[in-house]
This record gives sequence, structure tokens and C-alpha cells, in this order.
Amino acid sequence: MWIEHKVSINEKEYTCLVNGNEIEIPFFKGYENTLEVTIDGKTSPVLSLNNVGDRDETIKIEVKVNEHKSDKSRKTKLSK
Repeated sequence: MWIEHKVSINEKEYTCLVNGNEIEIPFFKGYENTLEVTIDGKTSPVLSLNNVGDRDETIKIEVKVNEHKSDKSRKTKLSK
């Protein structure tokens, strides 16, 4: 599901659509030099950039999303 978010790229803030590790953002000059994206205060490295349709309208960015694992430890029952 695509959700509207504000993201920071190269110290500038943009309104874009985010779906998991994909971001669609309006075209901006210099997008090719983007190495990381900050969403909700969390910085993620860029895996790929694509100028959709080569029309200079929308940039599709794929970022690496860190999956958070549960901190709960499992208790095992030992049989006696």
C-alpha cells in the first residue's frame, strides 16, 4: 500500500509515496547522486534509482530496509 511521507534527500525535504522499500518521488535534478534517504528519522542506503519512463517526472528509488527482529527470547521447556 502506497503511503504519503515526507523524506529527506541530500538535506532537502520532499513529499513522496512509500511502499515498503520503494519510494516514488517527483523528479529533481541531481537525483543520480543520491546515496541515502531519510524517512521518519531513519536513514536507509539507496539500492537503485530509476527515472520512470525517462520523462523527468517521477523517480523510483529502492532502498535497503532493515528488518527489525523481535527482542523477545523464546523460553524452552526442558523435559526431565
